Amino acid sequence: MGNTYTNYTVHGPSQQEVVKGLAGRTAIVTPAVQGCVVVFEEQSDKLLQAAVPAFALQWSEAFACPVLGIMNYDDDVLWYRLYIRGQKVDEYASWIGIAGHPRVPRGGDAEKLCRAFGSSNVNEVESVLRKPSEGKDSYAFAVDRHADLARALGIPAFGVGAGYGSVADGELPDDLRPEDLVEVT
Repeated sequence: MGNTYTNYTVHGPSQQEVVKGLAGRTAIVTPAVQGCVVVFEEQSDKLLQAAVPAFALQWSEAFACPVLGIMNYDDDVLWYRLYIRGQKVDEYASWIGIAGHPRVPRGGDAEKLCRAFGSSNVNEVESVLRKPSEGKDSYAFAVDRHADLARALGIPAFGVGAGYGSVADGELPDDLRPEDLVEVT
């Protein structure tokens, strides 16, 4: 079984602002890097895709900022929704599993993603989004696509391969120390 995780990259507010806004939820918040914090939220990690829209919408509206909700399911599918100021502006799935059809990416707007996170790498982001999930020159694992997307957008890689469960269990992403994290309960 491959990686399965959910997390959120919030662009704009500080770590402490996000922590204050998470009152009543169980979560772990990274420090701000390049203007972004990554949130690992317990309920989302359990419910996966069903919880992403509500949380991303809520925080993009509350903080008037971009929020990228990411889900990696079993390292087969990378799915995201991008919300800006309370509006869903983009959605993506690395493949839609329909019997008899090739696994091709659906959705995703490289320009919107780059604009939301201040990246000028539109062509690189587009390449990451369009690369197939199977066949020659494909992504074998969704976590690799997520890593390349984070790198191209210039957002922290803290969320790559990590969700609430793994971080709470001490499996920290590279360059992240326990004392850098704020736990919310």
